[in-house]
Amino acid sequence: MNESPGFTWHDDFSIDHRSMDDTHREFVECVHALLTVADAELERALDGFTEHARRHFGEEDDAMRETAYGSSGCHIDEHAAVLNSAAEVRAMLAQGKPHVVRSFARALADWFPEHVRVMDQGLARWLIQRQLGGSPVTLQRRPALVP
Repeated sequence: MNESPGFTWHDDFSIDHRSMDDTHREFVECVHALLTVADAELERALDGFTEHARRHFGEEDDAMRETAYGSSGCHIDEHAAVLNSAAEVRAMLAQGKPHVVRSFARALADWFPEHVRVMDQGLARWLIQRQLGGSPVTLQRRPALVP
């Protein structure tokens, strides 16, 4: 579980698809805001997150549908579950429960890395393959070995 007070971008989140990576950076910024803004700003931050998530997930869902991506079902379902949870959290915030927003944000920070690694990485490869007719090649620097 991620115990830091905020949520920051890590290069491990990159999937080498520029537009998806840019959108994912925005997602991280929105979750960071949910974790760090004052309680008085939570409503605005939650609205910002929800607006971002609708656009972000909508773009990915549309791409999956338009390209007949074979693994779209559970990916789209995960997006819908996050949006449903955001609506439920919004209702609880309206009842004066800001701690629920923080818990939701922490759950998002815990969920996101695996979602990117499994779901979004596969989608990115599929989209690049469809666009270029081949799979992407990723070069990564190995960390120096300490004797």
